[in-house]
Amino acid sequence: MANARADVNGRRRPCSESHPRRTPRRRHGDACHRRPPHGPPPDRPLLTWALTVRILLVSALLVAGAWWLFEHEVAIGASVAQARTSAVNLFVAVEVFYLFSCRSLTRPAWRMGPFGNRWLLLGVVVQAAGQLALTYSPLMNELFHTAPISAEAWLRIFGLALLASLAIAVDKRLRRRGF
Repeated sequence: MANARADVNGRRRPCSESHPRRTPRRRHGDACHRRPPHGPPPDRPLLTWALTVRILLVSALLVAGAWWLFEHEVAIGASVAQARTSAVNLFVAVEVFYLFSCRSLTRPAWRMGPFGNRWLLLGVVVQAAGQLALTYSPLMNELFHTAPISAEAWLRIFGLALLASLAIAVDKRLRRRGF
């Protein structure tokens, strides 16, 4: 293998299989550094038309969902602080669902396996703890003008986040089929 290097055990591996913790320090003249970078060609923009449409779709879903949820919470008797808290939690829930969806631009999130990236999971757990503190901690309620919300509000939040995730999955499927 001309384009290979030895790991610490003396085995020869292609550069694509080498792991930084198991290989010697790389030098600028190594074969790995002479190959062209992976990814889109340099003349192709990072923000394509399809990606711009996806960003606009997610933005519209976030704004429409948060607006509807806020109005609905106020209409059923929740305080403005509770409605605001529900809307903020909806934004975060949609973003977390979208975070899992962004792991692939073409495949739906449920086909990717949720446990493949432990840092992603750790980030979601930390974010969830922060959201629970924002929602239920008296200090955070005072600082951010939020209020505790009911279990029914959480059901509406996760239902809307799931709908947004499904809309994004439909968009991915349509794009895969050439629409």
